[in-house]
Amino acid sequence: MTPEDKGLPVHDRTDNTSVSLSFLDQTPAGSITSEKLPDNNSSSQIMISMAVEWAKQYYSMIWANNQNNLSQELEANTKLDITEFEQQRSRIVSQLLQMLNIAGEIAWNKIEALLGSHQVILNLIKKTEIIQDTCHLYRKTIEAYAQYEQPSRLSVLVGRDIIVIRRKYSSVNSLFLAILATEFNYVGKILLDWIPLESQSVFLLYFKVLEDYLHDPLAEIYALAATHPPDSEALIAVQQLLSQTTTIAENIYQRICQLYPDYCSMSGDLRNTMVHYSSVRDIELFQIYLCLCALEGSLRPIQEELFPICVILYPQLNVSWKLVQDMLSNILWQLYYNLSPESFRVFLPYIHALTEMFSDQVVY
Repeated sequence: MTPEDKGLPVHDRTDNTSVSLSFLDQTPAGSITSEKLPDNNSSSQIMISMAVEWAKQYYSMIWANNQNNLSQELEANTKLDITEFEQQRSRIVSQLLQMLNIAGEIAWNKIEALLGSHQVILNLIKKTEIIQDTCHLYRKTIEAYAQYEQPSRLSVLVGRDIIVIRRKYSSVNSLFLAILATEFNYVGKILLDWIPLESQSVFLLYFKVLEDYLHDPLAEIYALAATHPPDSEALIAVQQLLSQTTTIAENIYQRICQLYPDYCSMSGDLRNTMVHYSSVRDIELFQIYLCLCALEGSLRPIQEELFPICVILYPQLNVSWKLVQDMLSNILWQLYYNLSPESFRVFLPYIHALTEMFSDQVVY
């Protein structure tokens, strides 16, 4: 039995539903973020149609007049012991801490250039605050390096701060988390440019771990899971998927490499070490957001966080929408083959809605 046989809705382009959205309000008017997903197939198709209409308008709002590019990603193909280049440790740490706020200012200037045609959005964000929050996380990370803490310890040392800052922005407006992620990404690149070449790979390990924790809403998943009874179908499905996200992501990554042997983003080709790392991380991220949707019973996590981040960042990083579409198709089949039928049915409406939101009707 295929996913279609299990109730996967077919494409329906006959619905001319028009949803009027107010993107700058805390919750978009007409969005479905507060609605529970209906159980019947007909209602699910209506929900998906509304999600597609919302995604179309969101995508158009973001990219109608915005074609600037981010600077090229730093490539790092080697992993070094964090104790190497010991003689430079104190000097590098001191320099980075002194220049951190400057890096935050430069990063914000880049964001203003990136979203210059959407000044009304930028005016809603407190520039000083987002710079301070970003620099706070990097400061704690640099101090962890100075104290010989391993990158894996960042979840303990900085995890709580990341959760607080992440929730602070994601709870206000769907755009703010994406802008925070962009500011964070720029600051990391700027700091790496100021580090001697032979030490960049060491710091890259710390910065990438920090960036992963900022992107992944695992704390929200754990909090929501605690509200479900042990026999909850959604909880059981999420537990089953979370135990396999990395394996599934690796399988999908290998498949994408076969489909796109010559593909190259701004960060490099798919076989590049850091592109491999970030690609697997992104595939895992999509699965984690499916888990959030299942636990909440709504598309709110995708609409308010995942879709805005992708719309803002992927085109700038030269990430093909066709590649994203193939990745989502592979996620569906991986869920079908790796989960129990009951768990697969839990995720099916969400992965289908997500696929429709990233279809050619929306992104181009």
